[in-house]
Amino acid sequence: MTNNEFVKKKFEKLEKPAIGFSSKTFDECTFMSCDFSSSDFTNSRFIDCKFISCNLSLFKLDNARLQNVTFEGCKILGVNFGGVDDFLIKLKFNDCIIKNSYFSELKMPKTDFTGSEIIDCEFSSVDLSESDFSKTNLKNSYFRKCNLSNSDFLTSKNYIISPVENELEGSKFSIPEVLGLLESFDIRIE
Repeated sequence: MTNNEFVKKKFEKLEKPAIGFSSKTFDECTFMSCDFSSSDFTNSRFIDCKFISCNLSLFKLDNARLQNVTFEGCKILGVNFGGVDDFLIKLKFNDCIIKNSYFSELKMPKTDFTGSEIIDCEFSSVDLSESDFSKTNLKNSYFRKCNLSNSDFLTSKNYIISPVENELEGSKFSIPEVLGLLESFDIRIE
């Protein structure tokens, strides 16, 4: 193991860490209650890692590889996931606040967003087929040219998804929230 490789290491309560995190490899590592706001993870690899109760606001992920990475109770603000290396990408977000973030040109089927607040985010040309949006608030988030087929929106709320712009075949919705699918048609429902 070199200074650029970390295996089964636990990082706790790091604040604005002195060591840089770009061009590093993290395998089976856990990050707990760390403040990585504005940190640079460019060209890093995360394999089977967990971020728990971390502040990841404005962190940079350019060309980072995220393989089986779980975010639990994290604050993720202003992050561009569009620049990550999507080879074998697998993400899980549970009870996270994801705000003003951008997901584009990614293949992320079966992504779990359970219990998260996804506010003012944009998903553009993302494969989110078979994803789980259970108990998720999607207020002011926008989906454009996404594959959302067979995804679960049964207990999610505040979504506005155009069935013309997105693939929704087999997805599950509930009443009255399903009316958010009609929002883009500018019609009046009484």
